[in-house]
Formats: sequence, C-alpha cells, structure tokens
Amino acid sequence: MTSSHGSIRRGYSLSRDPAEAVRELHEGIAQPEMGLAVFFCSAGYDLDVLAGELGRRFAGVEIIGCTTAGEITPVGYRDGAITGFSIAAADCCAVTARIDGLSGFQISNGQTMADALIARLAQRGAGALLPHSFAMLLIDGMSANQETVLSAIHGRMDGIPIVGGSAGDDLRLQRTHVYHQGRFHTDAAVLTLVRLRQPVKIFHSQHFYSTDTRLVVTQADPERRIVSEINAEPAALEYARIIGIDVSELTPAVFAERPVMVKAGGEFYVRSIQRANEDGSLTFFCAIDEGVVLRLARHEDIVLQLRALFGAIHADIGPPELVIGFDCVLRNLEVERRQLRQVAGRLLTENNVVGFSSYGEQFAGMHVNQTFTGVAIGRGKA
Repeated sequence: MTSSHGSIRRGYSLSRDPAEAVRELHEGIAQPEMGLAVFFCSAGYDLDVLAGELGRRFAGVEIIGCTTAGEITPVGYRDGAITGFSIAAADCCAVTARIDGLSGFQISNGQTMADALIARLAQRGAGALLPHSFAMLLIDGMSANQETVLSAIHGRMDGIPIVGGSAGDDLRLQRTHVYHQGRFHTDAAVLTLVRLRQPVKIFHSQHFYSTDTRLVVTQADPERRIVSEINAEPAALEYARIIGIDVSELTPAVFAERPVMVKAGGEFYVRSIQRANEDGSLTFFCAIDEGVVLRLARHEDIVLQLRALFGAIHADIGPPELVIGFDCVLRNLEVERRQLRQVAGRLLTENNVVGFSSYGEQFAGMHVNQTFTGVAIGRGKA
C-alpha cells in the first residue's frame, strides 16, 4: 500500500504475516534507485522472519528501521503494522553506522564514530551537491543511555541538526530493537546522515506548560532512572498526593496526562514517568538526578498544537512531501483516551507523516519525552 509524490514514496502494511507485510511495504516504497529506505514496525512480528524478508526484498539498498510502540502510517495511527518510506538516489545521499554495546558506551567511541560517518558523507561526491542535511538517530528504547549517546554525537555533527526516536516494544517495556545491515539488534543505535535536494525543517513540539507546583527529587538512582523520594516522601505516594489521586490509581494514562517538567537552557522540557514500582519508587523515561527541581505540567489542546505546528511548517517550506515523525507513546495514549486519535491521525495523514510512537525523542542534543520531534521535507522546485 502506497502514498507517494515526486522522489519520495511512502507505504505500509497491516498484515500480521511478516512475509506479506514486507511484500506490501516493498510494493509501496520501492523505486528504481533508492538513496535511503526506512521502516518502523510493531515488535509483535517474528523479527527473524521479518529481517530475512527485508534483506531479500531490499537487497543492495541502504535500509534501516526499528521496532515501535505504535506506527504512524500514510493512513494515520495504527498498531501492529509496518510503515516506511524511500527517497530516490537522485535527491538523497545517506550513510549509516551502528553503535553496539550501549550498556558500556564510551563517549570517545561515539565521537570517533560520528567523525568517521561525517567523513564518509563528505567522500560521497554526489552528496556534496545536495544543499540540505540532517542526522537521524534510532536507538534502543530500553538502553537508558540516550543522553550519553546524544552528548557524544551532537558536538561532532558540524552543524548538522539531529533528531530521532527511541525504539519501542508495544508498551511491554522489555526488549526493543533497531535494524541495520540485515539484522535486528538490541543494546544498539543506528545513526544516519542524510543530504537532500529538497528543503528541510527540523522541529519539536510539546503541548504542556509548567505550573508553580514543585517536586524536588530527594533520592534517586540516575543510572536506572529511578526516583525513590520526592519532597523527602516516597516518590509514588507524593506524586499521587500532588495530583490528587490514590497511589493505586497511577497508570500509564495518568502519567501521560500529568507529566513533570524540568528547566534546561531557559526552556521547560517534559520528563515523563514510565511506571510506578512496587517499592513506591517511580521509573522515568529520561535521565533524572537527586536535587533536580521538577514542575508539575498542565496540558494544552494537542490537536490545536498539531495544527499550529503544521501551519508553521507550511509557512517555512511549503506543503511537506514527507514528515519523519517521532511521537512519544504517551501522546498516543492521550489522544486515544481523549478520543482524538482519528482527528489527530487525519492531521498526520494530510501532512504526509510517517513515523512511530517512541520511548523518548531526540532533538538537537536533548533526549525529551511527550514531545513530537522530526524533520519535514519540502517538495522543492517543480
């Protein structure tokens, strides 16, 4: 199944059979010469079979991808699907590299890899003629090491903006995968540098604002992103008290609507709670440390926020030919709970978004939550 314009082709499959799903995806996005192909898929597929089929159908093509917590397809939000896009080689030059062993990641290794990838892109003669560029990071969503990887890479990008998303596993929170060189990998990330003929716009958008209600982290395990105490009280109990519910009522849907925020660089960014633990602690999706002052967040209308975002994109680069979108899974839960999934999905479809619901989003040098980040690609000159 496909939806295409110009040199970019978008496709998807709702089939649960991995061979049929890849066949339909390939039918939708394949073109004679592909500079880059990208897919996002449910973790519910047999990934070994899926990898084999992808390698066979896309032999010789630079194709990358990851598992998700929900897919954004050319027909809106879907679950249990595979979706993706390709860009013609005439308009796109891309190079990719994989970072293995995130659990033992060293900043120096990340810097070396980023430098080597930039050098590879510079060596591609055709790419030097393409005026626009961006970097995309797909990373194991359970690695708990996104901030360190980003800090290593961002400073070496030589002005190339970076966006990306953390792979998901349909909210099982157990095992997430990235795909590179014919196989799915855990404890890994894939960095892709892209040069394009078409204009691009990097964006991030959140529909929350900070309140005056403060939550001070008084005990935490930063490496595991676990907060044991807030305001010198058991974290889950204190958070529940502040938002006015019983601790037994804490669910992913509650966390989606009542996140907290932290101030960085003069702006407030969302820090989302992943789950409440049996010992009364809270596990976060982002890095958290003792002494950090959090603010309780209030939400604005997510649909109005999306309309404003796409309005700004249209004003800047015109109607996008493709938007690669990394949308926090908690935003997905919110639109479903508020019965806005259809109307929000229609906005995504109208603006040619292909992406996925993620376990965290990357924008510039920051790992954020409950945010919609990505890159919009314009149609360029006729």
